[in-house]
Order: sequence, then structure tokens, then C-alpha cells
Amino acid sequence: MQRPTDVSRRERSSRIQLIARVQVAYEDLREAMQRYQENSPRARAAVAAAKRRLSLLNRALAMMALEAAQAPA
Repeated sequence: MQRPTDVSRRERSSRIQLIARVQVAYEDLREAMQRYQENSPRARAAVAAAKRRLSLLNRALAMMALEAAQAPA
């Protein structure tokens, strides 16, 4: 059986990793928008993919924050 401290450490580590992934996704989106300033299909696809990834990770982070806020202390 796992101790509560082990579980909380793993959850904290998961949150930190997710935050880092959100930051990287944001940077990727910003980079894609700067790189593809023309209005080509490839540019639109790259920016759309970066937006989707950032949106998905932001939702996951929001869900994780909500779960953490609702968890008993």
C-alpha cells in the first residue's frame, strides 16, 4: 500500500510536468505564429495544430486544478 506522502509527491510531480508541457505548447504556438506569417495552407495547419495542443493541455491543467481544489485537505 502506498503512503499518502508518496501519492501527494507523485501528484505534485504530475502537476509540475503538466505545467511545463503547457508552457512548451504556448511557446510552440508563439513560434509557429511568428514563423508562418504568410497565409498558406501549411502555415494555417501548423498554427491550428499548435492551438489545438495548447487548448487540450490547458483543459487538462484546469481539470487537474479543479480536482486538487475539491480534494479533502
